[in-house]
Amino acid sequence: MFCRLITIFALFVFAATSVFAGDMTYNAEISVDVTAENASVARERAMTAANRQAYTTVAKRVTTAEGVNKLNELNDAQILNFIKEVSVISEKASDVRYMATLNVAINEHILKTYMQENDIPFVISSIANVLIIPTFREFKTDAPMLWEAGNLWRKAWEQNPRTIGSAKFFSIPANGSNYAALDAERALSLNGMALDKIAFINNTKDIYVADATYNGIEGLNITLYSYQNGKEETITVAGDRSPQLFTDAINKISDHIYNQIKTQNVVDRQNKSEITVLYSYAYLKDWLMLEKQLKEIAYINSITTSAVGSGRVQFKITFIGGFDKLQEALRNKYYNLKNAGDFYIIEKI
Repeated sequence: MFCRLITIFALFVFAATSVFAGDMTYNAEISVDVTAENASVARERAMTAANRQAYTTVAKRVTTAEGVNKLNELNDAQILNFIKEVSVISEKASDVRYMATLNVAINEHILKTYMQENDIPFVISSIANVLIIPTFREFKTDAPMLWEAGNLWRKAWEQNPRTIGSAKFFSIPANGSNYAALDAERALSLNGMALDKIAFINNTKDIYVADATYNGIEGLNITLYSYQNGKEETITVAGDRSPQLFTDAINKISDHIYNQIKTQNVVDRQNKSEITVLYSYAYLKDWLMLEKQLKEIAYINSITTSAVGSGRVQFKITFIGGFDKLQEALRNKYYNLKNAGDFYIIEKI
């Protein structure tokens, strides 16, 4: 293998090692508005509050709900150790009040080290397009509705699509292809033929059927079915019969699913893998674009460029989370890895 690579890169100009770390995952834009006995005290308290808000915001991106709770056990003085930089975007102050919008950067290395030392799970955020199939009935004995005009639950989802982190939640679109493939009965029975077609039509593998029924006069009972693993859960949302009840239910359901996705994406940070990759390009800008997109993939820990020239680049990728996760992340960016024996070839799809 070594000889093969030497032959391939005989004319290459060897480049310096390029290793990157850190991304916008560890930055948070925070707004504060604090009143105190004077502007100086107000500013100090605002900065302390901003640090904790940013720390918590970043924690929610990189760990589970239990992990966030554990990280939040630290006091304000301890949290200060995790703050890398604070930049003021805008600020106003009076004699007793301080208002500002700040960008707070958390020290990625210190946070990851602390999490590892304290057995706090680390989550890699991956892109998820979550399709919700909202069926509805006023009473459990009623026939379930999906496409009918009386399905208030589906209308609420259409009006309130939600994005949490890299997960996008959307209701099944009311179009001819979806009409023909699915009705409420087939959805609730998790009909494989129908839902496989729905997955293909809507370009997603994450499908949930959410069957909502009024819980007496106060609230909703929602039975949530996962097509991926067949899991069934019941979630109750309290509130009066109003549009807000459905909005609250959407938030609760999407938060619940998102936390499940995060739990599935917990990775073993000790389990690092390295592969050698070969990329052929027509123009140098193609390689620069690929490098930029690789840097956006959270599974990739580092890139080391070994050789570049004559329309080819050889580099090593160090990654965590398993090869299948890396491959999925690359395909989301329209690239594919092909096994060539002792190395991989990366190509545009």
